[in-house]
Amino acid sequence: MRECGQAEFGDGRLAQRLMTTVTALAEHPNGSLPEAAGRWSRLKGMYRFFDNARVGADRILLSHRKATVGRIKGHRVVLAVQDTTTLSFSTHDEAEDLGPIGSDYTRGFFLHSSLALDTTGMPLGLLTARFWARETGEPQKPRDPESRRWAETVHEVREIVPRDTRVVVIGDRESDIFPVFAQAQADGCDVLVRATHNRKLQGEWPDLAAAAASAPLLGTTEMVLPRGRERQERVATLALHAKEIVLPPPAAHRGRYPDPVHLSVVCAYELEPPQGETPVGWILLTTLDVPSAHEAAAFVRWYTFRWRIERFHYTLKSGCNIERLQLQTRRRLENAIAVYCIVAWRLLHLTYAARETPDAPCTTVFSDAEWKAIYIGIHKKSLLKGASLPSEPPTLSTAVIWLARLGGFLARKGDGMPGVKVLWRGFRRLEEILVIWNVAHPS
Repeated sequence: MRECGQAEFGDGRLAQRLMTTVTALAEHPNGSLPEAAGRWSRLKGMYRFFDNARVGADRILLSHRKATVGRIKGHRVVLAVQDTTTLSFSTHDEAEDLGPIGSDYTRGFFLHSSLALDTTGMPLGLLTARFWARETGEPQKPRDPESRRWAETVHEVREIVPRDTRVVVIGDRESDIFPVFAQAQADGCDVLVRATHNRKLQGEWPDLAAAAASAPLLGTTEMVLPRGRERQERVATLALHAKEIVLPPPAAHRGRYPDPVHLSVVCAYELEPPQGETPVGWILLTTLDVPSAHEAAAFVRWYTFRWRIERFHYTLKSGCNIERLQLQTRRRLENAIAVYCIVAWRLLHLTYAARETPDAPCTTVFSDAEWKAIYIGIHKKSLLKGASLPSEPPTLSTAVIWLARLGGFLARKGDGMPGVKVLWRGFRRLEEILVIWNVAHPS
């Protein structure tokens, strides 16, 4: 994996162990650690790496974060979508330092991530990843210290993203807390959050509900609504309303955030939804100016990209099966999951790149050796009969289909684009072929 740089570890052996571990997990992304290791000596090395006092999740992810910043450079605006996911290890009775994560005695810990996207929704890389666990006996509802992660992530993202790039941090209704807006105002970045509270306002309107009801119609727009828990993906026509508001600091936050925050409320209401479907109605709060329907439509579309972080967590949990890890302590688990984060991001990026830019050269995602190894894996019979490798790389969509075929995808008419698990199996076969390719073609 090219995003695990040796510069992050002073000890060359640690850097090499990280590279070896990431490669092994990429080869067996949905297998257990013993399956990925293949032999006891390699498995022992993985366990020692995850348990090393000089190894931590932040350090493991540092090279990937630097690569992410490199991909951000040149973008005038970048989006940072953030969310929390629970990691359950209740079936791993011997694991230490876990805590309650639900009301049903489930044990595990939490991961709060932020993912950088460009304004088309293309994933650029992971910006932050924070782990924590509750103490046994703590209330199941998140306490105030936990809620701070939303505002702290706003600050961290602004510190990571280059200053000449405007950053918009996007969150769901759980991030509708005053410190998020105040922190963005203090740090000189922007936020876009779905409202959940009917807040008291300063000025003409007494509360958010009244301001939203009075917001003038700016126009309409058509956009694709992503699939939700109770909604299939569909194209919808949305009426767009917007209004400027002033949010005074609640009493609980006046000590740290004494100043009011100037926001825009953007309302998007679905017109004529399909029969039997609940119409979408979103009320969004943002520090961005909304002078016209054009900006309102852009910001609502950006909000739909929030689901990218959920897809990242899904890939991490379903594609990589991280909740099946059998490591003895939370610290070891966190280190292992940090490694998997790098692997999961690459798959997510590949999936969306193939969807958004199918006709681009595959070298925008794959190295020269990788696409040639994929070609060999698919066309080995014709190559044995004297055929040669193509002189030009294939398109990205073609290379992705070939990769999926390595993982067992049939690529029949009507099958659509391959899913997460079959691509993972393709990556596993690719790594095996790459070993042979690199021996035959040393750099």
